[in-house]
Amino acid sequence: MSTASFGTANHPFRATLPPRVLRRLPVFEPEVQARMDAAAAAAAAAEAGPIDERVPARRRWISRQGLRDFLLAYSACFLAVTAWIS
Repeated sequence: MSTASFGTANHPFRATLPPRVLRRLPVFEPEVQARMDAAAAAAAAAEAGPIDERVPARRRWISRQGLRDFLLAYSACFLAVTAWIS
Protein backbone atom coordinates (compact mmCIF):
# COMPACT_ATOMS: atom_id res chain seq x y z
CA MET A 1 0.00 0.00 0.00
CA SER A 2 1.68 3.22 -1.07
CA THR A 3 1.54 6.38 0.99
CA ALA A 4 -0.20 8.26 -1.85
CA SER A 5 -3.18 5.94 -1.93
CA PHE A 6 -3.01 5.51 1.84
CA GLY A 7 -3.05 9.26 2.45
CA THR A 8 -5.92 10.05 0.12
CA ALA A 9 -8.16 7.23 1.30
CA ASN A 10 -11.71 8.34 2.08
CA HIS A 11 -11.05 10.94 4.77
CA PRO A 12 -10.38 14.65 4.09
CA PHE A 13 -8.19 15.14 7.16
CA ARG A 14 -5.92 12.22 6.25
CA ALA A 15 -5.66 13.58 2.71
CA THR A 16 -4.16 16.83 4.09
CA LEU A 17 -1.41 15.08 6.06
CA PRO A 18 2.12 14.92 4.63
CA PRO A 19 3.41 11.50 3.48
CA ARG A 20 5.98 11.29 6.31
CA VAL A 21 3.12 11.11 8.83
CA LEU A 22 1.43 8.30 6.97
CA ARG A 23 4.47 6.03 6.68
CA ARG A 24 4.27 2.54 8.13
CA LEU A 25 5.59 2.20 11.65
CA PRO A 26 8.25 -0.39 12.50
CA VAL A 27 7.14 -3.61 14.16
CA PHE A 28 9.49 -2.92 17.06
CA GLU A 29 10.79 0.36 18.44
CA PRO A 30 14.41 1.07 17.38
CA GLU A 31 15.66 0.65 20.94
CA VAL A 32 13.97 -2.73 21.28
CA GLN A 33 15.30 -3.87 17.90
CA ALA A 34 18.84 -2.83 18.89
CA ARG A 35 18.66 -4.80 22.14
CA MET A 36 17.24 -7.83 20.34
CA ASP A 37 20.09 -7.67 17.81
CA ALA A 38 22.66 -7.34 20.61
CA ALA A 39 21.18 -10.33 22.45
CA ALA A 40 21.23 -12.42 19.27
CA ALA A 41 24.87 -11.46 18.65
CA ALA A 42 25.81 -12.34 22.25
CA ALA A 43 24.05 -15.70 21.95
CA ALA A 44 25.85 -16.43 18.68
CA ALA A 45 29.20 -15.51 20.26
CA ALA A 46 28.50 -17.71 23.27
CA GLU A 47 27.67 -20.67 21.04
CA ALA A 48 30.79 -20.18 18.95
CA GLY A 49 33.17 -20.13 21.95
CA PRO A 50 34.69 -23.16 23.69
CA ILE A 51 32.39 -25.14 25.92
CA ASP A 52 33.22 -24.89 29.60
CA GLU A 53 32.51 -28.07 31.55
CA ARG A 54 32.13 -26.29 34.87
CA VAL A 55 28.69 -25.34 36.08
CA PRO A 56 28.61 -21.68 37.18
CA ALA A 57 27.62 -20.92 40.76
CA ARG A 58 23.95 -20.12 41.12
CA ARG A 59 23.10 -16.63 42.29
CA ARG A 60 20.28 -16.05 44.69
CA TRP A 61 17.28 -14.27 43.28
CA ILE A 62 17.01 -12.02 46.28
CA SER A 63 19.70 -10.94 48.71
CA ARG A 64 19.36 -10.45 52.43
CA GLN A 65 19.50 -6.70 51.97
CA GLY A 66 16.78 -6.86 49.33
CA LEU A 67 14.59 -8.96 51.60
CA ARG A 68 15.20 -6.58 54.50
CA ASP A 69 14.29 -3.54 52.37
CA PHE A 70 11.14 -5.25 51.09
CA LEU A 71 9.97 -6.18 54.59
CA LEU A 72 10.70 -2.69 55.87
CA ALA A 73 8.67 -1.07 53.07
CA TYR A 74 5.86 -3.64 53.42
CA SER A 75 5.64 -3.03 57.18
CA ALA A 76 5.63 0.74 56.72
CA CYS A 77 2.83 0.55 54.15
CA PHE A 78 0.85 -1.87 56.32
CA LEU A 79 1.12 0.46 59.32
CA ALA A 80 0.16 3.49 57.23
CA VAL A 81 -2.94 1.76 55.83
CA THR A 82 -3.90 0.47 59.27
CA ALA A 83 -3.54 3.96 60.76
CA TRP A 84 -5.59 5.44 57.93
CA ILE A 85 -8.42 2.93 58.37
CA SER A 86 -8.61 3.22 62.15
